[in-house]
Amino acid sequence: KFFVQDFPQQMCIVAYLFAWYSENGLRCQMCLFHPSHCDDEHPLHYTNLLVCICTLISAMANQLLLQAKLKRGYDSEDECVLCFFRVVMLSVSVLPFTTALFFLSAFLLHMRSILIYFIVGIPMVLGWGTCLCVPMFACCDDDF
Repeated sequence: KFFVQDFPQQMCIVAYLFAWYSENGLRCQMCLFHPSHCDDEHPLHYTNLLVCICTLISAMANQLLLQAKLKRGYDSEDECVLCFFRVVMLSVSVLPFTTALFFLSAFLLHMRSILIYFIVGIPMVLGWGTCLCVPMFACCDDDF
């Protein structure tokens, strides 16, 4: 589901926001010919925000709805590892969107709050760390 639906959908939404609302975006070019289109519209207005939230909920649905069965022999440490693994998979599932929000939030969305960087940065670092480190550990494993 991630590679077929979630990843392309998140990339299309990010590309739309950037192409339409960037400094030299289509909205800016439309304002040259039709000044009535040039109101102070924020990129994450109600409709765009609703689309982004629904897309992120759809991407996170697998991790929010499904969970691994806990066996009788599991202790609290095993449960913690399973919970951490679910958080990591959730971070990977929203990785395109969090990466775009992290890098575009200052000049496109005009959000320069450290709280935004913190909220978006933690899943982004977890997701990229997983995508880059897991294959490296698998290739460098000495158990062969």
